[in-house]
Amino acid sequence: METINNSFTKQKKYLIIGGSSSLLIGSLIYVFFRAFSLRIFSWSELVGIQEFLQELREYSISFIRYIPDWILFSLPDGLYVFSYVCFTLYTWKNIISVENVIWFIIIPFIAIGSELLQLFQLLDGTFDIIDLLFYLLGFLLPFIFFKKSIIYKFKI
Repeated sequence: METINNSFTKQKKYLIIGGSSSLLIGSLIYVFFRAFSLRIFSWSELVGIQEFLQELREYSISFIRYIPDWILFSLPDGLYVFSYVCFTLYTWKNIISVENVIWFIIIPFIAIGSELLQLFQLLDGTFDIIDLLFYLLGFLLPFIFFKKSIIYKFKI
């Protein structure tokens, strides 16, 4: 058990850094370049930083023409899924078991599932293969990056 704790202790800071930085980068893309009608901006009004964000956007919005659409529209969603998986790994101390596996897959399942439902026109929206790719990458990359410290405990 001590080896498990040592392995997790070494990875804790990387999970926090990975989860926090991906969440921050995805949020900054929204703040600097996405439509002002998004929910994050109504939240900014609640905490009193809407004017500050508007000033930042006045400067940053002029650069939008140089940024590829996949960065503006698909990357943030993949970063949010990546962040979720990192924080879930952190919460469960890199142990994945029958009891907690649902927590690892629920948000990625909803994201990927909603995109697939759009493909079959069972959900409003426009299917985008790039969105699907970023959802999948956001889900899989934490398991690849932290594979040496993840412990799978599935009873047969």
